[in-house]
Amino acid sequence: MKKISVIIPIYNAGRYLGETLDSVAAETHKNIEIICVLDAPTDDSAAIVKKYAARDARIKIIRHRKNMGLPAARNSGAKAATGEYIHFMDADDLINPEFYETLAAAADDADADAAACSVIYEKKPRRGIAFRDGVASGAEKFAKTMVFEHGWAWRWLIRRDLWMKRGLAFPDLVPMEDKPAMIKMVHYANRIALCSGAAYFYKNREGSILGTKYDAARNKRRHDNRKKARRIIGDFVRANKIRRPCRLWRLITRPWAKIEKE
Repeated sequence: MKKISVIIPIYNAGRYLGETLDSVAAETHKNIEIICVLDAPTDDSAAIVKKYAARDARIKIIRHRKNMGLPAARNSGAKAATGEYIHFMDADDLINPEFYETLAAAADDADADAAACSVIYEKKPRRGIAFRDGVASGAEKFAKTMVFEHGWAWRWLIRRDLWMKRGLAFPDLVPMEDKPAMIKMVHYANRIALCSGAAYFYKNREGSILGTKYDAARNKRRHDNRKKARRIIGDFVRANKIRRPCRLWRLITRPWAKIEKE
């Protein structure tokens, strides 16, 4: 059973953190390390992690002396990881009990550098993703994984060797840090295993980054970061001669919209 490093950046997530840690601890795949990156929270998050670590030796704690943001926290976790696979999880989301077992088995069977999960999107159900089980390689990786549309980092179980050897990292572009890194990861991955049986529950939590009230300065930063992210993605696509999947064709065929029945 191969080791998986679960990387959880934590900043003022105390209200939901226990539920998230319980979800990970209950996984059927037991060979995991749970890397909790405390990004200088000001609530009770640190106390909650300390309590859980006292009863679960798989929990490893990393502390930032000052708040550095989600991308930096994820990058710190990836550098500290020792598992063969890494998974980036948000501190207020949930996964089904067979999540890691399903993804790791699919990646191993396909000798794939990554595996992609299904997504249950609480706030916007139509943006959820349910794959047919299979393997994507070559140019089809981009269409079948929908990484250009849904670049969320928590969708993927990734071989740590791939992440480290390719020098992958999250840019400081909240809330657009995921997609530039994940497009690069998909490009470099030899194959991607698609897993209908692994479900990530993307929750709509009060007080989340995307759910906070309007703030002009923050909105401008987000707008600027989106432009920077698009520029990074565009430069990478051109440099590597990547053909973006036809959006109209995806909307017509929607090959990801049904889970293959046994």
